[in-house]
Amino acid sequence: MAKLSELLEKIDNEVKSGNRKKALLMLDKLLEKVPDNKSLLARKAKYGKEYEYEKRITALQEKYGSA
Repeated sequence: MAKLSELLEKIDNEVKSGNRKKALLMLDKLLEKVPDNKSLLARKAKYGKEYEYEKRITALQEKYGSA
């Protein structure tokens, strides 16, 4: 099994490339194996909030057109 730090690096790279949905799925799978890890839960909350903002912006752009 890969080290936790390596898995977190992969997740962070997914976020940097703009794929927050995949990063959240990866975090969910990781939390199944390491439940109640505070840093993972904080990271999931942060990325979840960013993903919600991203979805809102996309919906507004579709509704009103891109600026």
